[in-house]
Amino acid sequence: MDTAHLSSLQGTARLAEDGRSPEAVVEYVRQELVGLLGLRGCRFEYGTLLGTEYADWPDGETELRVVGGGHYYGRYLLDGYPGRPLPPEEARLVAVALAAQAGAALDSAGLPHRV
Repeated sequence: MDTAHLSSLQGTARLAEDGRSPEAVVEYVRQELVGLLGLRGCRFEYGTLLGTEYADWPDGETELRVVGGGHYYGRYLLDGYPGRPLPPEEARLVAVALAAQAGAALDSAGLPHRV
């Protein structure tokens, strides 16, 4: 894992440890995902799952699920550049870890979750 990836994870952990709102953690992770994965855009929403996986960025959004404490809270909708290869596996693993940190922040706040 390179320094930039480690910095993203540490920044998210610091926000949660400092008692920032879960929404602040979710927004920080959203911004980190844009840079980490080279996205056109990214948004977080509570909602149902799409359940789609791709080898290249599709035309449209790809979901990254947000789970905390075994509960589904929502998803990041990733808007990549269609036809471009997905980022390296290491970056995708860091993205999953960032989403897990957002899920942990939402779970620790006792927010309602989706089934």
